Amino acid sequence: MKPKSLFQLLKNNRVPDKKKKNIRISRFAYIHNCEFAGNNYVDRFCKMRNVQMGKYSYVGFNSDFNQVQIGNYCSIASDVKIGLGHHPTEFVSTSPVFYSSQNPFGLQVNKITYDVAPRKTIIENDVWIGANVIIMDGVQIGNGAVIASGSVVTKDVADYAIVGGVPAKIIRMRFDEATIQRLSASKWWEKEAATLIQSEIKWDDPKNFPKG
Repeated sequence: MKPKSLFQLLKNNRVPDKKKKNIRISRFAYIHNCEFAGNNYVDRFCKMRNVQMGKYSYVGFNSDFNQVQIGNYCSIASDVKIGLGHHPTEFVSTSPVFYSSQNPFGLQVNKITYDVAPRKTIIENDVWIGANVIIMDGVQIGNGAVIASGSVVTKDVADYAIVGGVPAKIIRMRFDEATIQRLSASKWWEKEAATLIQSEIKWDDPKNFPKG
């Protein structure tokens, strides 16, 4: 198989209704089989495959996603890696030579004994992910969560939790339980930004945020 030319790779970046839906994708990003809800931004050198991105969400440069569902109003920094697969630590060897015909050497194994396809990773709404974060495939990040820079996330993250470290652990909750319930019940992220901006909502006062 001949290597793909730069022109062929960039053809994958064609997204329907980009201008109409205000979708901005760097010409130096690689996009394959992705869906964008609108008002999105993907910075240069990003690699995105099989991604669904909600409205008003953006991704910083040099991030790499595969099999990821991203909600609305998510802020994702640079050099974030999500859903890049895994190796079988319970096998004798973790080398794909022994379990996957998709190994980088082109060797054919007798029997595929391990599913190398990444599981879907879900990033809910209003999530902030710092730079250089790694999120393992199959993880779910709850609404309003914050992931500190440099973290490795191996487990699900609760709504409005701030997590950090390797592996990532809860540092604290952003708000008290009553405020979390109020924000969750409002589902404000389902509304358009213009509507929210023009409302009388006080964004610096979460405890008195309207429920609906």
